[in-house]
Amino acid sequence: MDLNISGGPSGCNSAFRSCNIEPFHGFHVAPSSSVKGPKVEVSKKDILRGQIITFLRGEGQHEGTNTDYKTFSDVSMDDCNLIMEAIAEDDNHQYIRYKLSYSQSTKQLVATLPTPIHENLLKPLRDAIDAGLASMGIDKVFGRFIVQMNSTLRGEGEAGSTEKALGTPDALVEFHNGDGGRLQLWGTEVTFLQAREAAIAKLQRSVSLNRHMRAVTLFEISEDHRHSPPAESSRAFQTLSKKPKVASYRTWLQKNDSPVFGPVTGFTHTWVSSLTIVVTTWLRPDDGPFDLYDHDTRYFASGQLSPEADLMDLQNLQQLFHRTFASIRDITISYIEEIRAEEEESSSSSDNFDISDESNEDESNIAEAPAISEEINDTDDSADPFQLVRMWVPPVLPIDWKEVMDQLRNAARQTGYTRYSAWHEKLIKRQAEEAEISSRSPKRTKRS
Repeated sequence: MDLNISGGPSGCNSAFRSCNIEPFHGFHVAPSSSVKGPKVEVSKKDILRGQIITFLRGEGQHEGTNTDYKTFSDVSMDDCNLIMEAIAEDDNHQYIRYKLSYSQSTKQLVATLPTPIHENLLKPLRDAIDAGLASMGIDKVFGRFIVQMNSTLRGEGEAGSTEKALGTPDALVEFHNGDGGRLQLWGTEVTFLQAREAAIAKLQRSVSLNRHMRAVTLFEISEDHRHSPPAESSRAFQTLSKKPKVASYRTWLQKNDSPVFGPVTGFTHTWVSSLTIVVTTWLRPDDGPFDLYDHDTRYFASGQLSPEADLMDLQNLQQLFHRTFASIRDITISYIEEIRAEEEESSSSSDNFDISDESNEDESNIAEAPAISEEINDTDDSADPFQLVRMWVPPVLPIDWKEVMDQLRNAARQTGYTRYSAWHEKLIKRQAEEAEISSRSPKRTKRS
């Protein structure tokens, strides 16, 4: 594949500019024949970047290509950073919503499309976090908490920048003040069929480059057996190849199945095998580095939800979630107080600058002074607006594990039906194409 420049500002990184990515400062992937002139030499690295961008935009993929999951090898950290920036600056929504995980040790970038297992799990988590933060009681005049879904996490870049794109967590707790400033505080990742190492490396990068992040949580979900479509010799293939239409969800559904703990089946084929679910969370230490590979039990907890729930470990997770809420409360109060101190200092400087104007006030303004003074005194500046917030006790059991499991059971079935439907649709389409080709083939005539 030849990649050519179609234009762009000279200040862009030259290596990335040759990759021609349209959302990134006006570049796009284009064949060499579209540009006349001397042929541009393109390195293997530029070709790799172009292939990744092309895949993420859903372009140039063959009919049989598995677009749900793809691993790219020999990807450097610079490659990853530039791709993250391109996605973060994609105002035209040209990128399919892939989840990206990068492992620096293996130099692999994994792109995965979210499944119902990703989406459904986030609903009870968001509800629980929303309820916990709302009970904290911070007055909305100071700002509010928002649980963002698929929002770009930002961190420290070069030359004092704090807006470097670090990736897109599945859920991200933020605090927004009245002026549009924000703190990004707690990220959650849900991995399904992804490598643990890549997921942890992604989380480590987020907490290393964003000092405000208080905690990160990882839900690891894996199938006991990797899914494969029905073989042509199987009973399921023989049955479905005779059906001219994709079955409805109600027809496909097997109510006797026990999703998560057992396989999800339909037409005698297993579409989702039983799941192993492990939950891990890390809390930023009071002092020292935030190292996700340090399993100090004061700041780390992990537990299994299925196939067998470890009740003691799940209780430890609840305790660490409890402390995470407290940590978020403390840093949020400090953040608001810092802003108020800066505003008071700015206001004081402005008052001193305008002191000469006050001597020119007319007598009517002087007469109003006592009334204004009384109004100001009605507000006790010495009162702590966060006194009750500091006394707030976070939820002891913030996460409802039963609700999480209910959502996961539904998600497993929905994922199974999505796999079935996509496969059966392709089968019907292939059969129609083969029938059409067969009808066009020349017919033999008998000799008289």
